[in-house]
Amino acid sequence: MIGPRRHDRYLLQAFWATFAAVLLFLTVIVLLLDLSDRLARLGRGWGALEAAGQNPYALLAEFYATLVPFLWLRLLPFAAPLAAALCLSRLVRFNELTALLAGGVSKRRLALPILASGAVVAGAVFWMQESVAPRWSRRHNELMRLLGKVQPDRITEVPHLHDPGGGRLSMEAFRPLGQRMENVQITFRGPDGEATAIHRYPELAWAGGGGAGPAGWVAPLGGVELPLARDRSGLARVPIPPGATAPLEASLTLVEISITSKAALGMSLAEVRALRAASPASPRLAHMEHALFTGPISAVVLLLLALPFAFPIGRRNPSPLPGILGAGGVGALYFAGSYLTGNLAAAGDWNPVVLSWLPTVVFGTLGLSLFLTMDAT
Repeated sequence: MIGPRRHDRYLLQAFWATFAAVLLFLTVIVLLLDLSDRLARLGRGWGALEAAGQNPYALLAEFYATLVPFLWLRLLPFAAPLAAALCLSRLVRFNELTALLAGGVSKRRLALPILASGAVVAGAVFWMQESVAPRWSRRHNELMRLLGKVQPDRITEVPHLHDPGGGRLSMEAFRPLGQRMENVQITFRGPDGEATAIHRYPELAWAGGGGAGPAGWVAPLGGVELPLARDRSGLARVPIPPGATAPLEASLTLVEISITSKAALGMSLAEVRALRAASPASPRLAHMEHALFTGPISAVVLLLLALPFAFPIGRRNPSPLPGILGAGGVGALYFAGSYLTGNLAAAGDWNPVVLSWLPTVVFGTLGLSLFLTMDAT
């Protein structure tokens, strides 16, 4: 078995140094553009934050600290092919790759360490999705509401939720810090889809279990049950005593991720699968689950597409521009295809699993064909 050669280590060092520089450059540019726009809007509410006992500078620093990992989730797959084009162009300019090719090393063999690096990038993206996304996304949303002069502990844009127990949950507002729901309604339906009963609560609070009893949603102010006849006319109201447990199977975590799923910068595979278990028929959630796999794989797909264009061997001017334009062109087509199929998958008109994987399979096959024929060009 042939192990790594000296030129493999040299190429890896050159690629990762270029990759770090590209990622840093892109990160700084995006943050500066966002900061310039955000400071103009924050200036009007700066005094209100200070009056509330908050440190605006500390909040702003934490806001961007929690933003950077999610920014990298988007930039890492794009930074890999860009770094490959710049790295290979610089090595050709100093005749380093030309000497290796003259010594009998093929283009494909030279590109293997960079392609392996793409697999490492894909693994890093997947790891960040699973380890960083669940915790930091919620905190970033809280800071966004706080800096936006919106109550950080009161979310009013709450979608209707499907409870795993079969009920449909709606509320006026959710308080994540207090772990409470306000003006809650739970609608139950029979096998024929007709509403059979409605439970209404002024407030539901999460009881986390432990020594006090099982976990569940408790109604500290009580509520009312409205049974419905088959003609949907109301029957006698049944009072629900204070302290009663609401007939909900949804945990606090499931409610939180259901409410923040559309605004979240990133979600883990476990969170998306929990949402799918509550709403198994949702095509949008099916697409979200498979996108957590196709997203990291895009780093490898983009490198397969970019590497054949990134070698400036044989050109009069070993500029990285043709490689960057070529890689950028096929990359743009890939992302456009992913965007289009993602919208179709979320709409549910086509099989969401097939549509989620279609751009990755098509462009991955094209990239692999280009990669295998590199030495013929």
